Parts: sequence; C-alpha cells; structure tokens
Amino acid sequence: MKWMKGIFCLLLSGVFFLAAACSGGEKTVEPEPDEIRYTDSYLVKDGKSIYSVLLPESPTPAEEFAAQELCGIFYNSTGVTLPVANEPDLAAQKYISIGDTEAFGKTGIRPETLGLGGGGFVLKTLENNVYINADTEQGKIYGVYELCERNLGYRYFAADEIRYVPTQTALLQDFDLTVVPSFDGRNVNSYYNSYDHLNALRLRVNEIGSTFPEQYGEASDWATLHDMSNNFQLLYVKDYYKDHPDWFYMTDEWKQKADQFATMSDDDFYVCAQKYSQLCYTQGYYDNSEGGMFDTYVENLIGYIKNEPDAKLFMLGMGDNHLVCDCERCQRDIEKYKVSGVTLRFVNKVAKAVNEWLRTESGMPDRKIYLVMFAYLTAMEAPVRYVNRVAQPIDESVVAEDNVCIRIAPLEDANFYWKLNDETHNTFMAKMLQEWQLCAEHFAIWDYRVFYSGLFAPYPCWNTVKGNLEIYKSMDVLSVMHQGYENVRTPFNKLDDYVRSRLLYDLSLDVGELVDEFIDAYYKEAAPYIREYIALLQMHYENYMVAEGFSGSVYSDIYSQKFWPLDVLVKIEDIFKKAYECIAKLPEAEQITIRNRVDYESRFYRYAMIEIYHDSFTKAELAEMIENFNAANTTEPLTEYSVRQYMEDKLENWMTYLE
Repeated sequence: MKWMKGIFCLLLSGVFFLAAACSGGEKTVEPEPDEIRYTDSYLVKDGKSIYSVLLPESPTPAEEFAAQELCGIFYNSTGVTLPVANEPDLAAQKYISIGDTEAFGKTGIRPETLGLGGGGFVLKTLENNVYINADTEQGKIYGVYELCERNLGYRYFAADEIRYVPTQTALLQDFDLTVVPSFDGRNVNSYYNSYDHLNALRLRVNEIGSTFPEQYGEASDWATLHDMSNNFQLLYVKDYYKDHPDWFYMTDEWKQKADQFATMSDDDFYVCAQKYSQLCYTQGYYDNSEGGMFDTYVENLIGYIKNEPDAKLFMLGMGDNHLVCDCERCQRDIEKYKVSGVTLRFVNKVAKAVNEWLRTESGMPDRKIYLVMFAYLTAMEAPVRYVNRVAQPIDESVVAEDNVCIRIAPLEDANFYWKLNDETHNTFMAKMLQEWQLCAEHFAIWDYRVFYSGLFAPYPCWNTVKGNLEIYKSMDVLSVMHQGYENVRTPFNKLDDYVRSRLLYDLSLDVGELVDEFIDAYYKEAAPYIREYIALLQMHYENYMVAEGFSGSVYSDIYSQKFWPLDVLVKIEDIFKKAYECIAKLPEAEQITIRNRVDYESRFYRYAMIEIYHDSFTKAELAEMIENFNAANTTEPLTEYSVRQYMEDKLENWMTYLE
C-alpha cells in the first residue's frame, strides 16, 4: 500500500502510538485534566445509571435507530440497559435526548442555522442532560457515536472489530460541540462498504446510494444517474441510435450491429454504451430543433430531477473509453476548445435550460442542484489557453455555469505515490488541478486506491492520502470518492477504509495515530509484525521501486522480478513466520481470529513468490506453496487476481508448473 513517510520513520525507530485496549479488564472512564471538562454527574456509577434515552413523541426511523445504537454500545461498555422513553414520558432522573424532542427545542439551539453540512451535529450538555441533534437524520446517529467515543472509549474499526471499554463508572463530559464534517460527500468505495451499509454508516461514509435503509438516514446526494449517464441513461444508444445516428459517435464494429440493438438485452448492450460510444456534443450544442438531441436530452434529464427530489448531484458522465466524435464539426471545435471544452459548452447549455425550468416551471425554484461533468480520460485536460505564460479560459463559453460541477477523476494521468499537486512527480495533474479552477467553482473528486491489474498487491498511496484530501479541501469539493474495487477484498482493505473514512469526516486527525490505533486493535498480538511488514513495504517502494521506474499508476504491472527481488519476498515471509510463531503461543480460542487476519495480509508475498519465481523452486516446494496460498486465501478470499480475471483460472495455470 501507500504508506506515510513520517509514520514509518517512527516505526523504524521503534516509536509507536499505543491505542486503548480493545478487550481485557474493566476500566473506569475518568477525567483527563486540561483536556476534557466533566460534569459532577455520572453516566454510570458502580454499575448503575440514572439516565434514560429520550426520543420525540413520534420519532423518525433514524432517531429510533440512533437510540438503539446508543443502548447497544452503552450495554456492551457498562452492562447497563438504558431505558428508552418517548415524550412526554420520562422515567429516569436524567436523560440523553436524541433528535427533535420538545426538550431539545427548549435549549434554543437551531441546527438548521449552523451549517452542519452532510452529517454534522450538535452535542451539548445542559444541567447534566445530554442533547444530540442535527439537521440531517444521519447527523443524529453520528452524534450518538461521538458521545460514545468520547465518553465511553467506543471505537468502530470494522464489522468484525469494535472496541468497547468495560467500565462500571464514568463521569458525564460537559459537551459543547458543533461538528461539521470536512467533506459533505464521503465515499470510501470497497467491498465492505458497498455490500454492508451498516458498516458504511458506522464509519460515517454517506455516499452509498439510493438503497440506503431509511433508518440509517439520508441516501446519497447523488442521483441514480451514474458515470455513463449520457449514452446509457439520458440518451440510451440502444433506444435512439437507429433513428438518430447523428446524435452519437460509435465505432464501426458497433455501427454494423445497429440492426440487432432492439433485440439485445440491456446486459449484453451495456458494453456498447461503456466502451464503444460517446455523444456528438456539437450536435446537441448547435441543434435547437424541437424534439432534437438537445431538447430530448434536457427533457429526459428533467425527468430524473423530478423523480429524485432529494438528489443534489446529477452525473452526466461519458462513456468509459477514449473515443471522441470524429464528425467535422466536433473535430473543428475540439481543435479550438479541446475535448473538455466541447463537452463543457454542451453541459453549460443544458445547465441554463435546467435552471430556467427550475425557476419557472418546476414549482421548486429554490432547489439547488448540480449537473456533474466528468474531467476524465479524453476530457481531463482543462479548456484553457496561455497568454504570456498565464493560463486563462479559452473563452467565456468554457467557464462553468454556477450549477455545473466538474468531477475530476485522475485515472491514467496520476501517480498516486506522490501528491497530485507535486509539480515534479505529478506534473500533468498539478497543472490540471490549477487550470480547472480557472474554469469552474464547484468540484467533486473520484480518485483511486487499488492495483486493478494486481489485486493481491498492497497499493502504496497512504503517504499522500491526507495531502490529497487537503488539496480537495482547498478546492471546496462537494464529494470525494475513493475508488477501490467492490467485487473483492484487497490487501489492508479494512485499515484503508478506516483511515480514509475518519479523515473524510475530520481532516484534522493524524494519519499515524489512526493507522496505529487500527493495527493495535485489529491485529492484536501480531500488531508488531504487521508494522514491521508495512515498514518494509514503505522502504521498498521508496528506496527501490521508484528507482526502478514504478509509476504509481493503478494499472502498473506490479508482478516482476525487477520490482520484487526474491530476497525481499523472503524477508516478508520471515516477518510473517514470526507473526505465526507469536500467534501459536496464544490460547487456542484467540488464535483463529488473529491467524485469519494475518493470513489475509500474507496472500501478497505467497502469490508473488509463485507468480514471479515458480521456476526457482522444486515441484514439491511449489506444490506446498500453492497449498499454503490456498489455505491463506480461504477466509474472505480474494477471488480475482486482476479485474475480472479469476483465481480459479490462475490456479489452473499454476498447476501446470507441477507437471
């Protein structure tokens, strides 16, 4: 993975941050002088509590769920079951109020006036009662997590690792918090968040999609339009190409299949929209005829806006390919405006039409939405020109309308081993980030954190994750998506999810402390060896692979003798041997969980040794290595070695080495 330089200097010098125990003996949660103010009231004392949870008379599903989470955490920490009361009933002397209770209304606090953003909240202690509220449903749940983290030592690391600090006595803190997340839109895309919405919620990741359960609060601000909306949803090639071939660019191979489009299933046709077509943007830009391309596009887009009244971000997107329309008009305009400028001119025209509809016909003239254009692949380069070495928009037509958002997706153009504004190592991206800010005010980010061609390899982007987020914050981005690979569980996936989600919510946090806190909690007795492994990876990437031409691209060909000399893999193997020796000394009941977690991370060196150096071992040795790899890849298996390239096929290939 990508690891932080500063952290590993500390690791190598033997200086470690120590996280609180995740299990073990009982602890009294006591005041920390000069850091936290406490009241004279006890949340729990000698195993008893005078507090209850107070909900509105008619609570929302999220308020009820927040109470459920609070009671569960409280019980797991103290052994005490908090009673839950709906107004006007109140059984206990003191209460923790969640949501829009009448009691909260009497505080005079108005969350809707505080600019709490996507999931912010108020956490306040008054007269030894606790008040948690927000102007979003998710914010109310997050407020509960904050209370439990600060006052009970609770921490959610992953679905299979939650820290509860056993205590019989805990003073109530004197809270006066107004929390605003660093980023409104937070998407840590991975197997664990895509398929486990509760995991995403507890990590405070809020961009999961329209299927987010109601009790977890608001769904994503994104509409159901996705990255290929243009030619898959708004002007579906399958539906429109036959009658309007001039609306699209399509490869000759697919043009010849046009007569078959009507009989193709959507699944079969999907690849066309993705890989073999784009819009002819100039057709839409110059054509104003009734029922023409532009008219149809806007009408279809407005349909989505009507049907998704809570959505804020509507992705227009593009086909996931390097194609551009080759008609004479498009080529002429591309020469003047670049691909991005031709696209943005069309998007601006759409944005004006949508704004006019919102203002005059929608019945919701104050609704704020953004139409999102991709700065991606052929459209990555900003539409600027240089006059006396000073960049400026080519002309006013490529200055984004106020309701247009540019979603920057640095895929092929970025080296994620270095910060994106590093002018030496990321010359192109540093230039693009500056230039796009001359053409637009609103941005979203879609960046990457996985080797798509080498899914077993740890991706080295952690020494820049916070630095890149600081760049995004300086651009006031509306949404950040960290693209993993949701089909499989990749190396250090849960650690990466934890660190990124915490930073997206609170960018002031220290990455080193987050990493060490997770490692201590998750790997337990094996934690020193995981640190040693991570430190070795960092040194190897920094001092060896970069010198050998490692590009930092998500498509890097990572498995080669040039990048991974056998002696380095043997050193990694030795670290894991020490970890297994440590685990073997534990009581049997404790061994399984930790061994499975260590197995999970051992898969890389096992895979790399077989894949790169199978000729260096005897058939007997290789057979044992393959058997050990399969055993290590049993729990939460990685089923693909490269995107949509399956391990079952790779294993068949490996078996030929034994013939």
